[in-house]
Amino acid sequence: MSDYINQNADYWIKKLDLQPHPEGGYYKEIFRSGNEIYRESESRKACTSIYYLISDNDFSAFHRLKSDELWYFHKGEPIFIHVINPKGIYQCIELSDSDSGSLQAIIPPDSWFAAEIPGGAGFALTSCAVAPGFEFSEFEMGDKQLLINEFPEHRELLMKLCRSL
Repeated sequence: MSDYINQNADYWIKKLDLQPHPEGGYYKEIFRSGNEIYRESESRKACTSIYYLISDNDFSAFHRLKSDELWYFHKGEPIFIHVINPKGIYQCIELSDSDSGSLQAIIPPDSWFAAEIPGGAGFALTSCAVAPGFEFSEFEMGDKQLLINEFPEHRELLMKLCRSL
């Protein structure tokens, strides 16, 4: 009999050897390009890719990158990706295989974004590709109070999906 009916968050965390991510959820880097590009005189890998999983009430806290990030839906519940661009314009992207969702989402550089399972139950398995490649030195966790000061119109969402005080 297939393990399909037993595939839950724990199954995928173990199968893919996922580790806790600082923004929430679990991840594993699966690709780091051998090709390099230069940004601001510094060498960067052309592209990186990870598996990323969130479950139940866990979430990917507001953060931003200096690169484009592409999310790809694989399995599980729909995810809402909340994006606030540098001008404060909000967008919610449903990442899912349902009629109302998209199988991929593009997050522009310097946008603040967070992700959650809107029903707060189940799991979602995705992949994320970053180009130029992800470097923790270009990753910024959102400070709740600073973001609320900058985007007071999004206070309720920021209170819910930021980890810092």
